[in-house]
Amino acid sequence: MVRHSVIAYRDDDPVATQRIRFADDTWLDYVPLRMPDTICVQNNVPAGAAAVLINPTHAYRDLIMPIDAAEKGWFDAIDGIRSIGDFVKGTLPSAPAGAQLDVARAFFEKLWHYDQIVFDASQCRA
Repeated sequence: MVRHSVIAYRDDDPVATQRIRFADDTWLDYVPLRMPDTICVQNNVPAGAAAVLINPTHAYRDLIMPIDAAEKGWFDAIDGIRSIGDFVKGTLPSAPAGAQLDVARAFFEKLWHYDQIVFDASQCRA
């Protein structure tokens, strides 16, 4: 994606803590917020998908994001209050946690790249 609606940062926060990043565990502290116009289609979806996410306000209206059942559960859990870590860790099987967290990290990063969510990162630990 080369276009977003807006990316806002606090001007009184160090630059290093302002960037959305997935290279370390900071992403677990992000509070995801769904884009208000996102549509979750569950009928006639591609094989293996539980749903397809579409943001009709996106500049590229044919851009869709198929999600599986586990990803749909995570997407449905987004309430704008809890951090990713709050609900992802509670839904992951006990083993292998590292591999499962990698799947969750990839999913939330993809949601962000597809303009399906934004993050409140104001409460992130540095």
